[in-house]
Amino acid sequence: MEYIQGSAIQNFFQAIQSIQTNVLESQRENLCLVARHMADTVQAGKRILLFGTGHSHLMVEEAFYRAGGIAAATPIFSSALMLHEDAQISSRLERTPGVAAILLERYRPLTGEMLFVFSNSGVNCLPVEVALEAKKLDLYVVSVSALEYAKIAPQSALGMRLDQVADLALDNGGVPGDAIYQLENCEWRVGPSSTIVGALIWNSLVVECFSILQARGVSCDKLPVFASLNMKGAAEHNQVLLDEWRKVNPHLPR
Repeated sequence: MEYIQGSAIQNFFQAIQSIQTNVLESQRENLCLVARHMADTVQAGKRILLFGTGHSHLMVEEAFYRAGGIAAATPIFSSALMLHEDAQISSRLERTPGVAAILLERYRPLTGEMLFVFSNSGVNCLPVEVALEAKKLDLYVVSVSALEYAKIAPQSALGMRLDQVADLALDNGGVPGDAIYQLENCEWRVGPSSTIVGALIWNSLVVECFSILQARGVSCDKLPVFASLNMKGAAEHNQVLLDEWRKVNPHLPR
């Protein structure tokens, strides 16, 4: 095959664009429903908890304490589940039963709070178990996974998928195995889509949530949005949010 410089970049970009368009257009009603729940949660002064393992953990990092992000976003962090410490242990833990209740206990979830669970395959034990435990505590659970992938991936001993547990399941539009670009004469694909599309889903929900809050009469100075510290007045604005939300979010800086 003749190599044409840049053609793979263009083809991958077009494939990602297609997934993004389909994800947002086909799920517009559900996305708006989730954003309304987010707005309700914020106005009640409650948290939006987020959880993910492996590379799905990146979506939790994406949501937490960032410019343009929502102050109510509270990550469920465990360094043992992050790839930077030990990828092998992390992979084993997300398939190990009995961990979810211990993780949630630290955050003391309250009725009326929300939980997002990101899991691309949607079948590993820990993400499903976290969702189940959260449901027992009467949290509103939103899952983000690749539904096509989840339908064929081997289930854990729990015998159920994440989308079957959640109050509302969002589809990131991914394919089995996550990677979407097929190489010539090669069994394996490259170019995963879940992180790109997952970030789009989350930030689309954030902007819709803030638009709903404004429509409800919340003034700009009262919106719980973090500003970039490189912007004039941001430090003072952020400090007000930190003083309010660090009471319920142990990860916010002091």
